[in-house]
Amino acid sequence: MKKDFFSLHLDFVGFWASTLCALHCMAVPLLVTFGAIGSLTWLSHPWLEIVFIGTSAVVATWSLIKSFLLQHRRMAAIKVVALGFVLLILSRFVAHQWEPWLAVFGGITVAGAHLLNWRLARSYHSCFIK
Repeated sequence: MKKDFFSLHLDFVGFWASTLCALHCMAVPLLVTFGAIGSLTWLSHPWLEIVFIGTSAVVATWSLIKSFLLQHRRMAAIKVVALGFVLLILSRFVAHQWEPWLAVFGGITVAGAHLLNWRLARSYHSCFIK
């Protein structure tokens, strides 16, 4: 009953959504600064960022709470994802030079929470298979 991480698993989807969010937060300011995407400034639109953060929040909440309640009962992944979302939310309210850094680290932290949750769920399944 082992689930492979690279299947259509909520933690896999959440990991990649958070990773894409982090890459977006890292790449867009650089590309806009260098003028490489002058006509694509819509990539830095606040609504696009809200969609990234919102999608990540919905998937993370669904995946982590489901795994917590039905499987491993460990708070570690929930604490890590909470830290990630605090960083993401804080990035919206800080000075401009800190915003990309907090957003990138927040996205990476949320992605790490999905990996941790997947490992906790996998270790829960392996305990009952033996």
